Amino acid sequence: MPPQRASSKVPPGVENHHRESKALRRKRRVDVHNSDASRICINLKLYSHTKDNRWDASHASFESSPNYTLTIADARDVGRDVREMYAGSDSESPPSDIENLILDWDDNGRATYQQNSSSPVEESGHCRALLVRKSEIMDTFWDDMEAPEHQLAELAFELFDRFDSLKPHFKDHALKRGSGVWGDELRYSDILLIHKLEVSPSHRRRVIGSKLAGAILELASKKSKSFIGITSPGQTKDIALSFWRKLQFRRIGCSGWLGYSPDMRHKSRSLEIEHDYDLPHVPQMPHIPEIDSLMKDIWVIDDAECLERLKKVLGDASPEDIGWEARDNHGNTLLHLAPWSSKSQSTRWIIQRNSRLLSRLNSKGDTPLEALEAYMERTRTITQFMFSRTDVSDMFTGFDNAILSCLCLLRGLAIEDISEDEHSRLRFGCTCGNCLVGFLSPRLLDMLLFSAETTFDLINTVGNRYDGHEWCQYYKGLLEYLPDPIAQGLAIRDDMRTGFCMLWKYLATCLRERMFPTDENVLLLVRNANDWPPHCRNFIQKGGSISSAATMLFKRTMKLEQLYDVEKGPVDLPTCRNDREFGMVGGMCGYERVTRVQHLTMQGEKIRF
Repeated sequence: MPPQRASSKVPPGVENHHRESKALRRKRRVDVHNSDASRICINLKLYSHTKDNRWDASHASFESSPNYTLTIADARDVGRDVREMYAGSDSESPPSDIENLILDWDDNGRATYQQNSSSPVEESGHCRALLVRKSEIMDTFWDDMEAPEHQLAELAFELFDRFDSLKPHFKDHALKRGSGVWGDELRYSDILLIHKLEVSPSHRRRVIGSKLAGAILELASKKSKSFIGITSPGQTKDIALSFWRKLQFRRIGCSGWLGYSPDMRHKSRSLEIEHDYDLPHVPQMPHIPEIDSLMKDIWVIDDAECLERLKKVLGDASPEDIGWEARDNHGNTLLHLAPWSSKSQSTRWIIQRNSRLLSRLNSKGDTPLEALEAYMERTRTITQFMFSRTDVSDMFTGFDNAILSCLCLLRGLAIEDISEDEHSRLRFGCTCGNCLVGFLSPRLLDMLLFSAETTFDLINTVGNRYDGHEWCQYYKGLLEYLPDPIAQGLAIRDDMRTGFCMLWKYLATCLRERMFPTDENVLLLVRNANDWPPHCRNFIQKGGSISSAATMLFKRTMKLEQLYDVEKGPVDLPTCRNDREFGMVGGMCGYERVTRVQHLTMQGEKIRF
C-alpha cells in the first residue's frame, strides 16, 4: 500500500495565524529597507522665537513642520566679530536673547543627508535667507538696505526707488515690464531675500535644493502675513534659472531678479515657465580695435578729441557700415556712451551720420535716450564708492548744461531753442511740465500749503489756551531752528509768539499765491502787509529768521506726508518726479536741506546741509 500524502488541510485558526506571520515578516522587511534608505533632513535655525512682531499671529507658536525642524541658535552661531566685540567689552557674556546680536531678518537653513541608518550624517546643503520688514524702513529704505548685506543693497537699488516702491519702468514700460505680472504688491509686502542656496556637488540631483527652498518659504509664511520671495540666479545662470522657475519664481520686469508669491491667486502663479520673460539677446558684433579703444577712453577724453577720433574711424562710413554697430561688454553703442560722458558735439555728429542708432538697445533693453535718463536719475540720487552707496537725493542742485544738451539732442531738440521754463524743468528732472521754477511740483506745493495752514491754525488758535511756558513746551518741536535766545524769548513775550505764528501765515500766503517761498518773497509779503501792531516784522527784526520757520515747514511736511494723504484724499494734481523732494526743494529755496536720513559727525552732532 503506497504511503499516504499528508493532508494539506489547515486546522481551524492556524490559517489566520499563518497570514499574520507573513504580514509581520513583510513589514519587518519593509522596516529594514526603510531604515537603510537614504534620508534627507532639513533643519532651520532661528535666532529667537521670543519677539512677537516676528511672527504672523496666526502662526505664533514655535513649531517644526513635517518638512523641516526648527532649532534656536546659541552663542556659537554668532559671528566671530560679534563674539570678539563682547570679549573685549565690559559684558561678561552676550545677552540671553541672541537676536539682540543678530539682524532680526537673518535665518539659516541646513540640509543633511544620510545614506542609511549606519552611515554618518553629512551636511549636503545650506540656505540663508533675509526677511525684510519693509513697513519699518519705508522712509529710509535705501539707507537701511545698504548696511547689512551687499546683495540686499543690490536688490534695493536695482529694483526699488528710495521710498521702497518698485521702479516705474518695471511696471509700466512696454519692454521693461517683462511679463507684467509684478506691480505695487512689492511695495506693500515684506521681502524674503534668498541670499544663498548651495548644495554640495556630491549630493546634487536629490531634490535637496528644492526642499531647502521650500522649507524657507514655508517658514516665511509663518513669520510674515504678506511677503514676496526674491532671489537672483547664481553663476550657473541657465541651470539656476530653470531651478527657481520650477519653484514658481518668475522674473521681475526685465531685471535679473526672480520673484515668488505664496498667494495662489497672484498672476505669477498662472504664468507658465515658457512664457516667463527672458532678457534680450544682444547681438555679438565684430571687434574693431580703433572703436574698442575709443569706447574705453570716452570717459577720460574731452569732447573735441572724441569727435576727432570718431571722424577718423567712421567719417567715411555709410549708415550700413558694421562699425556703427560696435558695442561694449554691456551692449552699449557709441550713441549710448557719448551722452553719458556729456559729449554734446560727438552726440550731435553721431545722430547726424546715423540716426538708426537712436533705436538700438543695450543689454538692459535701453535705447540711448532711456539709458541717458536712467544714468541721470542714478547720478542725482546715488553716489557710490567701491561697493558702498549713499542716497544723495536731498543734495541735488540740478544737471549741468553739457548733459542737458545731450538729452535735448536725443529728444530731437536743440538746447538753445527751448524756453527758460523748459530749461529749468529739464535741469531739475520735472516730469509733469508744471513745476514752479523747475522743481516745485503742484503736489509738493499743495502739501506745503496744507502744512503751513494747519500749523498756523494749531499754534495760533489752539495755542491761545496756553501761557508762554506751556506754549513753548507743547510746540517745542517747531522751535528747532530758532536761535536759543529767540526761542527762550517766546516763553515770556506774547508779541514774539504772535510774530512767530504770523510767519507761518505768510508762508501759507506765499504758497497760495504760487510764489517761490524764499526769504525775499516772504519778507516782501510781511513788509506789504497792513498788520498792526506789526508783530511779525518785529519778530524778524529782533532776530527771528524766516528760515527758522521755513526749514521746519519742509521738515514737518516731510514727516506728515501720510497725514496729507489721509486728510486731503485723492487730489486732482499731476504726478511728478519731484513730488517728494523736500530736501532738494528746501535747499533750492535757500534753506537748510532736510533729510530723512540724519547724518552725524564723529562726535554725534547733527550734520546740517
